[in-house]
Amino acid sequence: MQNVHEYGQLNYVVAIASLSASISLLGLNTAVTTLIPQGHKQVDVQANQVILISASVCAIIVSLFNWLLGLFVIGMAFWMMSSYELLSRKLYSKYAINIIGARGSQLVLSIILYSFFGIQGIIIGFIISFFVFSLTYFRTIPQFSKRFDKIRKEFKLSLHLYSYNLSNALLLYFDKLIIAPIYGYTILGYYQLGFQFLMFFSMISVSFYQYLIPEESSGKNRNKIRVYGIALSIIITVLIFVLAPVILKVFFPNYINSLNSIRILSLGIIPMMITGTLNSKFLAMKLTRYVLFSSIIYQVTQVILIIILGKEFGIEGISLSVVIALICQITFLGIMHFRLRKMM
Repeated sequence: MQNVHEYGQLNYVVAIASLSASISLLGLNTAVTTLIPQGHKQVDVQANQVILISASVCAIIVSLFNWLLGLFVIGMAFWMMSSYELLSRKLYSKYAINIIGARGSQLVLSIILYSFFGIQGIIIGFIISFFVFSLTYFRTIPQFSKRFDKIRKEFKLSLHLYSYNLSNALLLYFDKLIIAPIYGYTILGYYQLGFQFLMFFSMISVSFYQYLIPEESSGKNRNKIRVYGIALSIIITVLIFVLAPVILKVFFPNYINSLNSIRILSLGIIPMMITGTLNSKFLAMKLTRYVLFSSIIYQVTQVILIIILGKEFGIEGISLSVVIALICQITFLGIMHFRLRKMM
């Protein structure tokens, strides 16, 4: 098992590459998911053409830091476009296989390669998994041409979605870029384990959100799904809060200092679920400005609180900054949703 310092260092490097890959997507992944259910054709092919260019540019820049990260950026961008295209076509079983297969193989390959190459081996494991599960992207390459008319027509929507997607990427990765320089890799390692719990179980909220976008874009009402999702997130939060000490003792004995962080961050599962379901409604209605503003509120609040609460309360303060920022985000979305319903 990695020590806490190495784990923090790994997450710092991965955050740089993942954020770069997210930048290269230009919002086209969510644009494809929104437009294909509405009957737009060839959008996926033209989007993939653009991604080939943008991902290559970002990969070249990141490779100046570490050449392996360049391959990471390209692989992640291709894999995400593949996953979102499957989702846009409502191929939910294939989408699930693409997500779970990539994450599962990353875990297995990273464990194997870590014993041979250290942290570099983990990065190689990620790269291999990304490319293996990017088949949907590769199948569109023979259709590539010099046409970009479909994407150009929806550029405004894509730009709004890009702002939203980038905000989401900042939510996932930007905190690492702040915590490591200020508090060090060890503090980041302890914090990141708790954050990984949040991200793992928030995959449920992400799945609900990604399911709802194509469904509601095609005009279907899925309010019952929202209720089920929120109820499930409450159950998961309670279970994590109760079982966290046992999980750490059995699986992560070196990370016992992460206990309070895990419990605090588990409280973020509920607002993340609500945020995801509200965002899907706004995106389906093309009201992307609300989604964008809420993401800005989250990011600004989190960065300020990481510095203030982190210095005052350490790991617990950093973790609390995430939960408070999520509450601020959901408050804004709730107000906008209430106003929208009154207008309708």
